[in-house]
Amino acid sequence: MEAQPTIAWAPQPGPQEALINAPFQLVGFGGARGGGKTDGVLGKFAIKEAQYGKAFNAVFFRKEMPQADDLIDRAKEIYLPLGAHWHDQKKLFDMPNGGRVRFRPLETDDDAAKYQGQNLSDAAVEESGGYADPAPIWKLFGALRSASGTPTQLILTFNPGGTGHWWLKEKFIKPAPHGLTPIDWVLPTGTVVKYIYIPSRVKDNKILMQKDPGYVDRLHLVGSPELVRAWLEGDFEIHEGSYFPEFSSRHIIAPFTIPLHWPRYSGLDWGYASPFCCLWAAVSSGKDDYGRPVYLTDGRGQKVEAPQGALIFYRELWGKKIENVEMGRAISEAQGSEELISVADPSIFSHDGGPSIADQIREGGAHFREANNDRLSGWGQIRSRLRRDPAMIFITTDCPYLLECLPSAPMDKKNPEDLDTTSQFDHALDSCRYVCKERLLEPDYHEEETPIIRRGSIQISRYIEKAKRDMKASSSF
Repeated sequence: MEAQPTIAWAPQPGPQEALINAPFQLVGFGGARGGGKTDGVLGKFAIKEAQYGKAFNAVFFRKEMPQADDLIDRAKEIYLPLGAHWHDQKKLFDMPNGGRVRFRPLETDDDAAKYQGQNLSDAAVEESGGYADPAPIWKLFGALRSASGTPTQLILTFNPGGTGHWWLKEKFIKPAPHGLTPIDWVLPTGTVVKYIYIPSRVKDNKILMQKDPGYVDRLHLVGSPELVRAWLEGDFEIHEGSYFPEFSSRHIIAPFTIPLHWPRYSGLDWGYASPFCCLWAAVSSGKDDYGRPVYLTDGRGQKVEAPQGALIFYRELWGKKIENVEMGRAISEAQGSEELISVADPSIFSHDGGPSIADQIREGGAHFREANNDRLSGWGQIRSRLRRDPAMIFITTDCPYLLECLPSAPMDKKNPEDLDTTSQFDHALDSCRYVCKERLLEPDYHEEETPIIRRGSIQISRYIEKAKRDMKASSSF
């Protein structure tokens, strides 16, 4: 019987297969820890080298070389059985078809400049979230070129968290929260370059789950619930120290047509030098206008029903240094003919020898009444809605300012029960709080007053009447 060939590596179905087939010049391969990202890149390099031979010239970068030790050990397990030769001093694999793969440090712009005269067909940067500034990474595009026509590619692997969390989120997550959708990078020349985000989560790595079933439990030992969620789910909607750590991508939904019969609210937090923010929300009945269930697509790409009573924030308007009348006009134009219950910061209703701010906004066409301004109970309403399963608050991607503020707002270090009002993130949250207080998740419980004295007199009179009857009965014998 003919011996079966040994398979050094094969992509797992899902993200690794998507990476192998991705033709784009830039690929963000990110998500949870243990998602098989490193293996995916090493495997793609081996497959591409088999296709293009000596025209394949790749460099795998880490911020510092000691960080690459495990990476190199894994590369040996894949490449040596294929017939590659390892040169330890050069940190180089001569691949079996004439190509090569090198491992190098990339920490600064100067490191990137060393490759500007080279012809790299491929480059990969491991743990890109460790770069606070992506400038050294983007400079690698200057070294990606091929005289033979080999398609060039830069692959970035990353997890949520780290100093590069926010630029990675802006570049890959915000444009395509679900991933696997080509994104446009518009250059100053007007040229559009397509790139893609491929999310990879620990559940996609079946081999790791089989060989190390305790891996997920060990992640929970980290302690921080925000980081645990980020590492397990690849959730970029995290911020350690956030006042609302309950917020996650399950609360973010794609825009959809709001049924006409859903009640609608708006909340305004006024500002001039600091931002004003107006938010609009609808209360789900759980049904559309034809009585059918309403389904939402959340930030994980999952379909969820819109629970009855859930608040759906579907529109926002914000800005700085806007005159009050103009603010009112902009709000009125945004909401059109919608029937709304509109509430605003109570401080704008005060009169100091002239028209109030609310009066001036009303002149522009937007009408508000005073909101309930109890901060702690308002934050409690937001938190209660975030914690519910299913969630009772959702925010569409048409509200980017609110989506930025909710995970980023820090707690007040002097008063951990409250949000830090000195941060730039409280304006949208104040508007959100006003709406949530107007539509309570659980109405305040008022215990029915017990008429103690009245009840006592009734009981006493009944006792007296019973005593008289008993006396008459006993005297009749």
